[in-house]
Amino acid sequence: MAYLMLSDGCPLWYSDEGEGPVLVMLQGLQFPCGYFWQKVTAPLAAHNRVITIDMRGQGLSGKSISGHSIAGNADDLAEALAILGLDKVLLLGVAYGGMVVLTYLQRHGAARLRALCLSEMTPRLTNDEGWAHSTFGDFSAEAGAGFVAGVRADRTAALGGFLMASFAALPDAPTLTEMAAQTWLTPTETVATLIADMVLQDYRAFIPAITLPTLLVYGRASNPVMPGPVGRWIADALPGSQLVELADAGHSPFWDDPSGFASAVNAFAATASA
Repeated sequence: MAYLMLSDGCPLWYSDEGEGPVLVMLQGLQFPCGYFWQKVTAPLAAHNRVITIDMRGQGLSGKSISGHSIAGNADDLAEALAILGLDKVLLLGVAYGGMVVLTYLQRHGAARLRALCLSEMTPRLTNDEGWAHSTFGDFSAEAGAGFVAGVRADRTAALGGFLMASFAALPDAPTLTEMAAQTWLTPTETVATLIADMVLQDYRAFIPAITLPTLLVYGRASNPVMPGPVGRWIADALPGSQLVELADAGHSPFWDDPSGFASAVNAFAATASA
């Protein structure tokens, strides 16, 4: 575990564990990487060189005044991969991290990548005509703006329900308290700014253009955050992709079913490295 320094002086916290094909993992919004990935790091690092990163403003990384956007995080990621000299990377992103993965691919191309893994992200958070996979199953642009305002006004009230809805089986009270405390390592304004950016994104037209091998891992048990089969929509839009649906996992498959999540990623990583 160490820091790397970006060109503007912002430090990014990262961990580097295991040996083998390179697997870079980007977690969902707010959580520090060490906490987020704690249940799957060891089984993944048994077969891969696993690198996890706290994006700018989040977790243990530097809290800069500016640069808090999905595009900004994608650019930081590009610089981090160059600093670490990483190539032939399997780039994995969960939820917000998945948006950073796709934006990285849009802005920086696939030269350093060998494959992708997307988990629990939707190509578009908000409602649109003919679109059945918005967050919560019904999330208008107005609701998105209201949600961002709610985060700024009362973060705990706005995001507490989201945390509770993220698991197939609710963690015990001490664990939920610990999780909530971990999310506060990311400042409220950073969280609100990034959620506002998430609401603006739409990757539906971009996904069919992806040419890299891609694994999709989605939870199907008690998943109010992603109630529809959005993983199946992406699989249909991206021929050749592999979809793994974990029947016992909700919006946090790396936590609800760490064995299933790690097994799916390890199997795909071995194939993508062949």
